[in-house]
Amino acid sequence: MPNTKKKTTSSKKKKGGRKIKQQTPQNPPDVNQVLQQADAALEASNFEQAMQLYTYVANVLRNKVETLTNNEEKESNILLLSRVLGKMAETKVSVGDQVGAQQDFLEATNLLSGDGSGNNPVAQAQWKEARASLYLYLGQLSTSTDALEAFKRAVTDLTSCVALLEEAVKSNNGDESLQSALLETRRQLCGAYCSVAELFLTDLCFDENAEQNCETALQAAMQLDDPQSSPDAVQAMTNLRLSQNRGFEAVTFMMEAYKRVKVGCEAMSDLVGLGVDNDFEEEKEPIAKELKGDALEAANSLPGFEFRCQMAKLLLECSSILEDTSEDAEKRTEQRKYCIESAIQVLGSLMAENDEVIETWFLLGCAFSSMEPKNIEASKHYFETTIEMLDKVKKCLKQEMPTEEIKADIDDVKQKLKDVKARLEALTSIEDTAMEE
Repeated sequence: MPNTKKKTTSSKKKKGGRKIKQQTPQNPPDVNQVLQQADAALEASNFEQAMQLYTYVANVLRNKVETLTNNEEKESNILLLSRVLGKMAETKVSVGDQVGAQQDFLEATNLLSGDGSGNNPVAQAQWKEARASLYLYLGQLSTSTDALEAFKRAVTDLTSCVALLEEAVKSNNGDESLQSALLETRRQLCGAYCSVAELFLTDLCFDENAEQNCETALQAAMQLDDPQSSPDAVQAMTNLRLSQNRGFEAVTFMMEAYKRVKVGCEAMSDLVGLGVDNDFEEEKEPIAKELKGDALEAANSLPGFEFRCQMAKLLLECSSILEDTSEDAEKRTEQRKYCIESAIQVLGSLMAENDEVIETWFLLGCAFSSMEPKNIEASKHYFETTIEMLDKVKKCLKQEMPTEEIKADIDDVKQKLKDVKARLEALTSIEDTAMEE
């Protein structure tokens, strides 16, 4: 019979045989380093890489949290995991996955149930602040009553957080880090109240007692308002007063709102030739400029793009209110001029940040045509550019598949073109009349 016994390999090294190199197990990558890489990827808009790295860190932390028995260490890792889940949610929002983002935020808030570490007020405040931040994000992704519920939970947590930090500041008089944390938390609470108020001006505007609920939230925000901080509360109050037809009060709030961003907006606006010292009538070669010192700091501290765009619209709305009154004419004329010039500075700051937003060009055209006398040349320039940009958008849309959504977008662009062309024709007519005279 043939020998069917299998050959075995001796564990001894054969003379002249190849030496087998033993692999040493690699240490897993450091979680903090991976997290830094993920944050850098998100900052660079490399969403796919950021998602992979955040997912890795989240899985490592989930496993770690399950095995830890030391409460302090466990809570520290839970806080870190909640932050990572929040970053994962932000990344998903960036790629349009709002449902996935909501799930991550909910998982993170569930992790932070309870009050955190025992009797340590600072640790409890950190716990509640982290949870409140998640609720604020969740509210932004939600609508109507769901958003209201999320914002209210954020208000509750931040209110507790402020109380805890006030207690800690009293016990540790002179601790600057605690005082800074308290100031920042008060600002967050102010912003949360503003978010509640904004809902009653938009999604929930037809709810019973919507106006009173909005007023209550904004009065609470104004109690926390810091004149050195963001103008969220005073701008939101402008919105409310305009909706109540209390125009002069709205103007006062709006002028205060602009005052807080004036330095940064003027610095940014000057970069694109729209600064307060620029002559809008003259065509000049662009001069390369650089922000430095206080101007740079003020520009970096400006509110976000959308907030400033809304600010410009409100300033122009306030200017139109002042145009329609004869009461205290001299004062109102000065206020109207100030509102228009302020709107131009805000819009200039937007232009310096991104000059491809059609609405910014349109609003600049509106601002220059609102001046007294009208700056026809500048206004026509911005309206003509608006038309060119809208024509390009319409052309691109017509190349898409003709879905109902695309058709609606095309109709919207056509209506905007019609409106801008009408404004441009009116300016041309005024210009022709002036030339004839």
